[in-house]
Amino acid sequence: IGYLFGIRSERQIVREIEVNVAYRWFLGLRLTDKIPDASTLSQNRRRRFAGTDIEQTIFDTIVEQAIGHGLIGGRVFYSDSTHLKA
Repeated sequence: IGYLFGIRSERQIVREIEVNVAYRWFLGLRLTDKIPDASTLSQNRRRRFAGTDIEQTIFDTIVEQAIGHGLIGGRVFYSDSTHLKA
């Protein structure tokens, strides 16, 4: 949610999840479920996934799903308004 909506602070992410039903739904949380503490999010980000390629794996999976659903073709990539062949 932080990356998707440009929320840079773990504390702000927690506050947003507490009041936004759509965020809870996205995370699979019920209205009565407890939200993880901001320090838990921070520690997971720094320690739990250190030395792994979890970010790349998630990105690759999303791209593969988008290709599978015909949303993207994987032939052209636009970045910073520069046209590059993929």
